[in-house]
Amino acid sequence: MNPPPDQIAFLLACDRLKAVQRTTFLHDGSRAENSAEHSWHLALMALTLAEHAPIGMDLNRVIRLLLVHDLVEIHAGDLHFDAPDADHAAQAQAEERAAHALYGLLPDDQQADFHALRSEFEARLTPEARFARALDALQPMLLTWGEGGLGCTGRAPELTASRVLRLKESALRDFPALWTLAQEIVSGAVRAGTLPP
Repeated sequence: MNPPPDQIAFLLACDRLKAVQRTTFLHDGSRAENSAEHSWHLALMALTLAEHAPIGMDLNRVIRLLLVHDLVEIHAGDLHFDAPDADHAAQAQAEERAAHALYGLLPDDQQADFHALRSEFEARLTPEARFARALDALQPMLLTWGEGGLGCTGRAPELTASRVLRLKESALRDFPALWTLAQEIVSGAVRAGTLPP
């Protein structure tokens, strides 16, 4: 039996995630990362760093959360983590509308599943969602300021080491190894001159 046309329509619509440019650049600084690359990289991070997740955590669920959470950027676009609160509020509304438009292409049971995954990610109430959010906070840091990273000079001049850590701490502090890694990334960037203290 062939997949229903609504599932195929959804998959084709999701191909547009590859065209959504993020504010984060690739590690080599050559171009902006796209949202599909970001989602793939996060899923790979979950597999690679699973030993730093809470005991008993469902890794499959983490990967599902990571693969679904940014699909809404097809309609809503990406927003820099350091944007003003009003911009984040407007983005949340745009993403909610985007979720209904995009997931609405799916059969009813899958619509409900995708909405539930997105809501779980946003609410951060489960260990899986908190780990997924921590990875989502860490990944841009790794690309931008990780060993050999070029920083974001000229793209986000207001960012400083202390500001980055303050903005990322709430997502990372519950995972000591990831929080330590984030602090080491920032310290290394300050030493390399790619991030002001």
